[in-house]
Amino acid sequence: MTDGRQIEINESAVRQALAKSFTSSDRGGHAWRGSVGLGDVTVTADVHTLDGRPYVQISADCVPAGPLDGRLARLIVIENGQTVMGRFALRDGRIRVEHAILAGSTMASVEVQATVWTVGWTAHAFAPRLAALMESQTPPPPAPHAPAALRRDAADHVRMTTERVRRFLSERFGDFEHDPDWGFHGAFGSARVFVDVLPVLEDSTAVRASSPVLSDVDLTDPLALQLLDLADRSPFGAFSHLPARREVWFEHVILGDDLDRVELESAIDVVAEIADGNDDALAAQFGGRRYADLG
Repeated sequence: MTDGRQIEINESAVRQALAKSFTSSDRGGHAWRGSVGLGDVTVTADVHTLDGRPYVQISADCVPAGPLDGRLARLIVIENGQTVMGRFALRDGRIRVEHAILAGSTMASVEVQATVWTVGWTAHAFAPRLAALMESQTPPPPAPHAPAALRRDAADHVRMTTERVRRFLSERFGDFEHDPDWGFHGAFGSARVFVDVLPVLEDSTAVRASSPVLSDVDLTDPLALQLLDLADRSPFGAFSHLPARREVWFEHVILGDDLDRVELESAIDVVAEIADGNDDALAAQFGGRRYADLG
């Protein structure tokens, strides 16, 4: 997956980018459908539009599941905190892994290829754990470790992407601060958005835009159901809950390879809009503190 060509965001271009890397099958109404070589996982790619802009939706079914109730909603929200890219969602009686890519008028073909592989890997690797959790098996299989960069120059890739992020943030927002542990961060109303760079796959990087929406809050059934409902209103991003820290986060991850300014700004805008647009109502209904309340 080293093809750095820029492709138009349309069904034909997406099919061409994926056909050279994976085994295609009958599309079944999707832009592309095929296997990434991990068990019997089938991954689909579709091209949609949002507010007049095209995006690519990558999905893979993981395990069968019953109707969405509070317990299943809590499981999904907590497991979202274990993924590097994509989110879990309940679709047509199955837990599905899905991730949406929004770029400019073009995107790097490697971004589509890497996302398809990562979504397929997540569906395959998490299936035993999710099945065990739904059946209350003790102990469940541990959360899989996402494939990390293996090359000796992985740190150089992280540094290069970090400098690109720094430049884009300075040009667009100007007032983002940097912390060596948390990455870049800036205020958006009562929320704060953090941007950090992670090594992924063999020689790639991921850029994560995230926001701590609520702190000092336990994940109740009603809160978990509300978070999944809010997430379903957009194809981008995922809510997660970190039980040990009693925090609710919202994040969206994009691939750092060939990162462009439009894609980074879009990720930050998505996270800021969700966090700042919902933290007041969530705190009022479920308790906890917004970032602005942390002093």
